[in-house]
Amino acid sequence: MNSGSSGLPEPDTVFASQLGLIGLWFSGDVLTRIAYLQGHKVVAAGSEIALGAQAGIERFIAAERQSVDIAWRLEGTAFQKKVLKELLRIPYGEVRTYGDIAGQLGTSARAVGNACRNNPLPLVIPCHRVVAADGIGGYDGARSGRLLEIKRRLLANEGRIF
Repeated sequence: MNSGSSGLPEPDTVFASQLGLIGLWFSGDVLTRIAYLQGHKVVAAGSEIALGAQAGIERFIAAERQSVDIAWRLEGTAFQKKVLKELLRIPYGEVRTYGDIAGQLGTSARAVGNACRNNPLPLVIPCHRVVAADGIGGYDGARSGRLLEIKRRLLANEGRIF
């Protein structure tokens, strides 16, 4: 999800991580959205679920865990869900190209990229493990800058240098 997206309610939790500010949204006890933020104030976790999600994300970012273990719900179109569920099959430390995923699903690499760009749960659903045929590709809608550096960092944590 692009940081600074309008139309969303304020995050339930905002915390400072090694990757910068991260916002979390919940529906009850289920995580529904994660976003990289800028210009927000820290909002302390208001529940044990939120504290657990924050701790799991921090351990994943620090390369202490291979996944974020938290109850979550995927929202989006049927196509987005299909693509993002395929990303869950990419093992830690491995990458796939947009074209690889497109070939598996019978669609285009551009459509896969669009689904990755709109991933509401980056870090939980590892869209950072999807790269271009000729390099790193984009991340969270960015082709350069802070967000692409986050992708590089996540991949480096998994032993993949771009």
